[in-house]
Amino acid sequence: MTPPLNPLNEQTTTLADVIGFVGTNRFINVRVKRALNLGTNTMLTSLDIGTFLSQSVVGNDPLKGPITQRKLDSTHAQKMAVFIFKGLVNFVISKRKGEGKDISEEIVRVAAYLGDQPYYAWSPIVGSIRDSLGNIGVTLIDSDPSELLLKLRSNQLIWVVDGQHRRVAWKLVLDFLNQLVRDRKYTKSGGLVPAELKQVSDEAISFWHEALAYYTEQFSVSIDLHFGLAIEQERQLFHDLNNLQKAVSTSQAQAFDQSNPINIFTHRLIDHEMLSDVKIVDDGRVEWDTDAWMKLDALNAINARLFLNQTTISGARPADVNPREDRAWVFWETVTKIPGIFDRNESAAAQPALLKALARVYFDILWGRKAEGEETADQFLAAIPNIDFSHTNALWNIEHLTDEQLEAYGGLMSYLPANWREKQVGEVVNGKVRFGSRHNDSILVLPGVVRFLAKMAPRV
Repeated sequence: MTPPLNPLNEQTTTLADVIGFVGTNRFINVRVKRALNLGTNTMLTSLDIGTFLSQSVVGNDPLKGPITQRKLDSTHAQKMAVFIFKGLVNFVISKRKGEGKDISEEIVRVAAYLGDQPYYAWSPIVGSIRDSLGNIGVTLIDSDPSELLLKLRSNQLIWVVDGQHRRVAWKLVLDFLNQLVRDRKYTKSGGLVPAELKQVSDEAISFWHEALAYYTEQFSVSIDLHFGLAIEQERQLFHDLNNLQKAVSTSQAQAFDQSNPINIFTHRLIDHEMLSDVKIVDDGRVEWDTDAWMKLDALNAINARLFLNQTTISGARPADVNPREDRAWVFWETVTKIPGIFDRNESAAAQPALLKALARVYFDILWGRKAEGEETADQFLAAIPNIDFSHTNALWNIEHLTDEQLEAYGGLMSYLPANWREKQVGEVVNGKVRFGSRHNDSILVLPGVVRFLAKMAPRV
């Protein structure tokens, strides 16, 4: 009796003999290290970005299975993509410089737009392979019994328990790089490159080819793998990873961060002689009678208004901030000369709300949608020393002035929004004007008061 054909028999000599044999699955080999996480057996590994993207999925779509994740926040993922792309660009620039290769002006421009920071890294992804341990192929590593080689089929996916936004961000960058080297165009970058860049130059294309090669072949994703979890266990793990952590305070985060250009400017401002005798605190509360002038995050919020007319420094880019620094220094040189500026009991201007209003007026004049130009900005700065910032100036308590009292300030109403009466500004406590915590309200009222007192024309 003739034995059945073994499709892998080395004696097979023709394609016709083996054409009927088709592998049922694609496999990937994953080298892992055993770990014991609070009594749970887990495995630690890393995969290249391309393999991770093809072998992983997120449980936030009911069509794919039970929901074990939050909905995707696309804006958050895009911000992460910018961070990844910044790290990649600076890495490739460093490698090329080390190899003596030129960096084109186009790439220098992209790098300046993205900015840099002292260090780049990210925390591991947490993933779950839902198959039972008995269904996962494994090979022992003789040289190290703590390590194993997993043989995963294509359908033995890594369900991302923590890190879905990072996963999407890695994919956004990969798609952009592939499109860029294919079409040689900077299209739909989502803020990865300056908007005015359209065509990839001949000088820059080799850089992007290298960037794509490094990104797909050498950049890796660290993963903490869990196995055989039921849906309830996966949901519990998601909860614990995202709810049992204490968030870093905004002030401490800004004290450590050296990547945000506004934060960098604020730290330089604190170190400048203008603020040499002023106490800025990273954390805690700044009470009315404490010796601290303000918190770091409050000073950053003022600069967010000054540079970008935004409420926070989040998303600030060097390309938007750095060209405005010279004018920002002039602003602070003027503001810090206001009498009593560092004493809340002496000057209403010592409070963040009013400093934000001054910054907002300055921004509108120089960089707003209806910018009035540097000459008008200089006129405004020249007018600041003549403004009465004392607590006795009734206009700082405008929220509590009657219509009859406001009639004494002819033309003031043309400086204020129609619904300004609905906004919370502040009140007088023991003879001192104290602006409230709702700065998003006061920023709609106080800039108009400032322009009026500076004898500037109202905004159209």
